[in-house]
This record gives sequence, structure tokens and C-alpha cells, in this order.
Amino acid sequence: MSTSARPGYEDTQELIDRLRASAGPLVQVSDLGQSVQGRTIRCAVLTDPAVPADDKQHVLVVAGQHGTEESGRAMAMALLEDLASGQAEAAETVAKQVVAVVPCANPDGAVHDTYHNADDVDIAHTYAWDAPAATPEGRCLEQFAAQFVPDVVVDIHGRAGGGMKELAWLMPAWGFSSDRYFLTAISMAMARAGEQAGFPQCEFSPPGELQRREGNVLMLGEKMAGQFKSLALGLETIEQYYRRDDWQATGLVRLRRLLRFGNEDAFGLGEPGYPNCLVSGNRIQGLKAHGRTAERRRANRVELTRFLRRNWAIVDRGADGLDRCAKVKVFSKSCPGPNPQRFAILLRFKKPCRVRSVRWRGRELSAGDDHGYRTWEDSCSRFCQANIAEPFGGPERLLVVGYDSPYLPAS
Repeated sequence: MSTSARPGYEDTQELIDRLRASAGPLVQVSDLGQSVQGRTIRCAVLTDPAVPADDKQHVLVVAGQHGTEESGRAMAMALLEDLASGQAEAAETVAKQVVAVVPCANPDGAVHDTYHNADDVDIAHTYAWDAPAATPEGRCLEQFAAQFVPDVVVDIHGRAGGGMKELAWLMPAWGFSSDRYFLTAISMAMARAGEQAGFPQCEFSPPGELQRREGNVLMLGEKMAGQFKSLALGLETIEQYYRRDDWQATGLVRLRRLLRFGNEDAFGLGEPGYPNCLVSGNRIQGLKAHGRTAERRRANRVELTRFLRRNWAIVDRGADGLDRCAKVKVFSKSCPGPNPQRFAILLRFKKPCRVRSVRWRGRELSAGDDHGYRTWEDSCSRFCQANIAEPFGGPERLLVVGYDSPYLPAS
């Protein structure tokens, strides 16, 4: 591989070819399409083929949408080499996740050292809410993303114009969800990892609420958040002060920290993976994606998000009463469009407590992942998740969880 101080398009292609030859089935390469001037845009997909695919998280990493930002390409290349290395943490990641990396999304800009593409259009900021992207490069990326359905999108950039600013910045997320909190927590962990490695990090702004905007004015991560409730963030490093070794070191340590969230249950949601399986609400009361595997939860997350884009719906837990029950109302005032045929409700209780019964629409539920419930606990609480194999949208229905707790009067 070339060790040039400013990695270009050819460097990224050489690395992909080398990893495909050396790592075997761990690395699969897809040609996503072509740039304005006919250069191929390639994506390297890294995952362990010996592990079933249906229980893996999906991460999309895109670098180099701005052709002059060599540091972005360098960080993506470092990630590719790390994931193909076979080292313990990388091996765990590719066993539990599918990581798709596009190290050079603007080949013409990289070759000609221009910020925009060959049509002088900014690829990174010309996606649209319900229409194709305004560039051929952007259309390649979003078409792949629509098939891949990422749980997380990382858009890597560099401070090509100067500026002593390094951070993981956050794209907007749905206001009905806890994703803005989760994104903030994830970005703070990434910043701590960067500083522990010796790279000062800037303070960042918490993400805003995702809003529909007309025209080709979005970033790719915003579009994926809107369509699939993906968690979306950008990653930047300082380009003119640091050099290639620094770019790779600071990028890799922060990307590793991000990917660790996909390997573990960092937020106590009952299964490993990124926390956007909590579709709306919060961990005290929330609407959660239904499914035993990551693939089924991902599909249901998209179904529920699309429903909530079109409809006003409620999943509401009132005050737990003297009858020693938590009661959750589920209803929607309208149901245009497809109605999800399954969903889950998450409840959290302060320890010590014991769940006695779970009833949906007056009928007792037994333990089960399809139409039933399950419980688990953390250091201070017990969780109960009711898995409902019935349509989500509709008239008011009631979930009642009976539980024993010293904080409620005895019967």
C-alpha cells in the first residue's frame, strides 16, 4: 500500500485490493457505481462469514465526500486495516457486526484535489428527504444504504480549510425517540477515547430534532435517520496541523470506541447492539422494536418509524397505582399506510421488585419472544419487555404489568 502523506483515490483502491487478497472471505467488495468522470466508487464490507448474519449490527462508514479532505480517507483506511487485522477487538467486532466502509466517495475530487465533484457540486450536502441525491456519487451511496439499512452512519471529514477543531459531531434525530440522548452519550465516550490517546477534543452541540426540509439540502446520515432511524454522526480531525499518522491514530481510537457500542448492551436494553432499537419514549416506558434477532428488530424498527412519520400515536405509562400495577395505554388516532404487525413495550422498575403478571388486552402473557414477555435487571432496576404480535396502530389497548415492590402498599 502507498504510504503517501496525502492518501488519494488510488491509495484507497490499492488497499481494498490488498485486503481482499489477504483477508479472504472476511472482506467483500462491492462496486457501488461511478463518479461523474467514470471512476468506480467501491465499498469494502467486513464481517465474519462464519457467524450467521441475521444477528449482526449494520454500520456504514463513508469518507472522502469532499475530495480535498485527505484525513478522512486516511481514517477510513486505518479502520479497514484494523478490522481485517484479526486482533481480538477487531475479531469481536466483525463477528457481531457488518461494517461497510466507502473510503473514497468522491474519486474525481480526490484525483483533482477539489472539494466538490467534477460537476462542481458538494456531494455531502445534496441529499433529499423523499427524492434522489443531486449527484451520481450521492445516488450510489444512498442506493447502497437503502439496501444495507444501517444502524449507524458515520460521515468522516477533515478540516481541509484549516481550523484547530476535532470532534464527533451529531446529526439530527427524531424528537419522539431517545436517540439524541444516546448520540450525545456515544459522542462523549468517543471524545474521552480521543483525549486518552492524546488528542484534544472540542466540545460539541447536542443533536437537534430531525425536521423535514425541502430540496437537496440534507446529509446522507440525516436521510438515513429519517428513513430508517439510523444513528448518524460525523467525525472530523485537524488536517493541516496533524499528519497522516495522527489522522489514523485519532480516527481509529474514536471509531473503535463507537463500534464497541455495537458489541455490547451499553444502555441496558436487553440485547447487544446500538440503542436505536428503542423506537420512541425512554427506558422507563418506551416503544421498542420487536424481534429475537438484530435483523428482525431492524426491520420492525423501520416499520414502526415509518408508521410514526405518518401517524400520531401514544405509548403512555401513567403513575403506578395502589393496585400495584404499571398500566400502559397504546393507541393511535389514525392508521394511514402500512400498520406494523408487531411491536414491543419496555418498562423499567426500581429494585427491589418482582413482576407477578403481564396482561395485554386483559389476557395473560407467558414468557416468550414472539407474543409474550421477558425480564432482566441491572444494578438498580428490573426491566420488563412485552412482545406483542398484533398490529401497533389502532384503538386504545392496555398493557398491565403487576409487580411486588416495597414502594407500593401490600394488597
